[in-house]
Amino acid sequence: MPVLIAPPSARAVAAPALEEAFSLARAAARGAADPSSVLRDDSASAEAKLDALDALHDRIPNQKPPAQAASLDAIAAAAADARQPPEVRARALTLLGYAVPPVVDEAARTRAFAVLLAALPDPSLRLFVLRGLGPASHGLPRPLEPAFLNALLGALDGPVAGEERQTAFLTLYAFVSSNEDLAKRAPALAALIDARVLAPIEADPAAFVRDPRATPAARELAVAAVWIAARQRQAAGAPAAAARVKALLPRLIAAETDAGARAWYATYRDAAPPAPARRDKTTSLPPLGPDEP
Repeated sequence: MPVLIAPPSARAVAAPALEEAFSLARAAARGAADPSSVLRDDSASAEAKLDALDALHDRIPNQKPPAQAASLDAIAAAAADARQPPEVRARALTLLGYAVPPVVDEAARTRAFAVLLAALPDPSLRLFVLRGLGPASHGLPRPLEPAFLNALLGALDGPVAGEERQTAFLTLYAFVSSNEDLAKRAPALAALIDARVLAPIEADPAAFVRDPRATPAARELAVAAVWIAARQRQAAGAPAAAARVKALLPRLIAAETDAGARAWYATYRDAAPPAPARRDKTTSLPPLGPDEP
C-alpha cells in the first residue's frame, strides 16, 4: 500500500517566501540609508547600483560639505572601478561630472576630475566621460584647467568622431562660455584654444568642413567655441581675436556644405559688437546661434 506523504502546510510554504521578502526589504532600506554601500556590494544588481548612483547625485545639493564630499567620492569610486558592470560605470562617469559643481570641497572636486581625466583615453568610456566633463568644467578648480584643456584638445586631435566629437566641442564651449575672464587671468589657455582650434580652421576652412570625423553639429560647436572666446576678449577691450574670427567667417560660409551650419556662421558674421564689459555688472553672453545645439 503506497505511503501517503502529507503536503506541506501553507505556513511552511509561505515562510521562505516571507523571509525572502523581508530580506529584500531590509536590503532596500540599507540602500536607501547608505547608497554607497550598494555600490560596494558585489552581489547587488546593476539596477540597484544605478538607483544608488542616482540617489547619491540627488542628495549632494542639500548636503553639508563633508557629506557632499563623501557622496562625490562614492560616485568617483564607482566610476573608477573596472569591476563594476559597464552600465554602472558609464552612468557613474556622467553623473560624476554633474555632481561636481555644487560640491564645496575643492579637494573632492579635484579627486573627481582626476577620475574623469583618467578614463578619457578609454574608447569604451570616452563618450560618458565627455558628457560629464562639460558640466564639471563649471566647478573646475583653476589649477586643473591646463590638464583639463590639454586632455580635451588632445582627444580632439585624435580619432574622436561623430557624437563623441560633437560632445567634446560642446564641452569646450561649456568651459569657454563659463569662464568669461579666461584670457585675462589665464592668457596661455586662451592662446592654446586659438592655436589648437581656431588656427587650423583659418589655415584651411575647406579641410575643416571635409574632416570625416566631424558632423555638422560638431563644426557648429567648434566655431561657437572660438567665436564666444573672441567675443569675450572683444568685450574686455582686446579685439584681435574677434577680428580673426570675423575675417574667417565668410571663407567658412563659402566652404560649408551644410545649410544649418552656414546659418549659424552667418549669425556670427552679422552679430553686432558686444557691449564693453562693466565692472559692476556681469556681461550677458550673446546667443549661441539661431538654434540651440
